[in-house]
Amino acid sequence: MNKNEHENFQSDGVQSFNVLLAELMSNLLHNLPGIAYRCRNDSKWTMIFLSEGCHSLTEYQPEDLLYNSNLSYEDIIYEDDRPLVRHAVNTSVNNRKQFQMTYRIVTRTGKIKWVWEQGNAIYEDNDKPRFLDGFITDFNMQRQNEERLQQNAEQLAELNIMKDRFFTIMAHDLQNPIYSMITLSDFLQQNIKNFTCEEVIDFTKQLNHSAKSIYTLLENLLIWSRSQTGKLRIQKERVSLKTLLDNCLEDFSGLASSKNIKYNIDISTKLFLITDSSLLQTIVRNMISNAIKYSHPNSEIFIESKPVGGKIELKIKDQGIGMSRDHTENLFSIDSDYRSMGTMNETGSGLGLILVKDLLSRLGGSIKVESKLNEGSIFTIRI
Repeated sequence: MNKNEHENFQSDGVQSFNVLLAELMSNLLHNLPGIAYRCRNDSKWTMIFLSEGCHSLTEYQPEDLLYNSNLSYEDIIYEDDRPLVRHAVNTSVNNRKQFQMTYRIVTRTGKIKWVWEQGNAIYEDNDKPRFLDGFITDFNMQRQNEERLQQNAEQLAELNIMKDRFFTIMAHDLQNPIYSMITLSDFLQQNIKNFTCEEVIDFTKQLNHSAKSIYTLLENLLIWSRSQTGKLRIQKERVSLKTLLDNCLEDFSGLASSKNIKYNIDISTKLFLITDSSLLQTIVRNMISNAIKYSHPNSEIFIESKPVGGKIELKIKDQGIGMSRDHTENLFSIDSDYRSMGTMNETGSGLGLILVKDLLSRLGGSIKVESKLNEGSIFTIRI
């Protein structure tokens, strides 16, 4: 091979390599899941090169943004995020470091999309940054996953606080009836020969009352735990509200009699609703228990119900000690430290009402309370 042939061979080889390299770069840019770009380091980041991925990411064609033909790339950055992006780029460029950030853009059809960008500056001989080269890709899915993880972490922390608070409530509420049963049973056992039959019957009634209090508390605990762990199953059926109420009132007949409390009931026997009978019974039982606890002896509890806008409204009004507005606003929150003794020094944490609100929300219902100190309270549920 002579000199000319050798030079021609080398030239053909360089041209072939350049063609191959151009094809390779074209294919790489075509298949990139995002935008490869070069822009001027000016006030608008004037784009002088954009890869084909521009359309799939922004819904704009590259020619719409090149040289700011129709709008600049900065124009499609979500307005609230522009200062953040500008600051991140300027800081990195001034420190001769690579920039990396996530922010939002607004696509051609108005969708807000999270993107991730990484790039660096290209400097002139005088160290002046002339161009910015970088890559921008869709970050929506990752951002949604991050937000989901953050929400889960916050929810987990909240549930953990709620769990600690819940155990404190349970320990407090179980302590009193259990202590009463222990002391009363010990006293009865040691002195039973000295008591009349009537006195023994009275003691057993007190023991029975304490046992029922513990049972009710544990029943509430079981339902609450099922609700919080997603294991609560709702089974709807046709329910007579009057029959359900009568059954609940029968359970509290002894407690009501001990305070000489009378019921004033206005509920039609023809009033039916489609709901979970067991959960509704738990709701009504807790509301009645609450009304009796805070009612003065020798008073009345008014219970009435009527249809309201496709739902049934049940109203329970007592003539008890009532509450201030501050207490009513936090009544259904497990974070509340509000505690109030009943009119015969009955203890309680308000867990029953917290459970009532939770169950009502799961049954598509609601609850509200109206109350004034020393004037009683009115609890109204709609379901």
